[in-house]
Amino acid sequence: MAAVEQFTLNHLKWFFRPDGPDAQRVLADFQAALRQADSRIIEEQVQHPELKGMGTTLTMAYQLNWQLCVLHVGDSRAYVYRDSQLHQLTQDHTLTAQLVRMGQLNAEEAGRHQLRKVITNVVGGDTAGIHVEAQALELQPGDRVLLCSDGLTEMMSNDEITAVLDALSDPEVACHTLVERANDAGGRDNITVVIAAFE
Repeated sequence: MAAVEQFTLNHLKWFFRPDGPDAQRVLADFQAALRQADSRIIEEQVQHPELKGMGTTLTMAYQLNWQLCVLHVGDSRAYVYRDSQLHQLTQDHTLTAQLVRMGQLNAEEAGRHQLRKVITNVVGGDTAGIHVEAQALELQPGDRVLLCSDGLTEMMSNDEITAVLDALSDPEVACHTLVERANDAGGRDNITVVIAAFE
């Protein structure tokens, strides 16, 4: 993801200017950086056939004053926890999630489906071209933003995650607890959890 890192470093100077960009410009620029990263990964695969199929999911959030810019590709997730309610901000880019949205599966069936790990949209992968989901929302004091991999959401329901966030206000303690509980539930995949609190 060097293309995204380089973009961020090159553009941080205008993020901090008093007349800096609005959220829509930030989202558009990050979408362009992700499309560039996608192209670079595909090019690398052409030059090195042993890397065929190499790709990654990505979910990121950027705070711009009191707006949160969220970009997403794949099956990791972004949530906002507000007023004791957990709201999923991103859609899973998986075959089963697509079938749920089309009404061909329900959520319970999707959770048990043998193809639930088939990702339909990644940075890189077998073919060039990605859909970068992008949105901006207004933050409120007291909000907590949760970014996590499917290693957490495969092991814990939204109600279980909400219960941890209800009980633990410290973001670091909540992160460790969520990882521990996901591992205790079976820990079948890598578990990444990031929580940011906005006071």
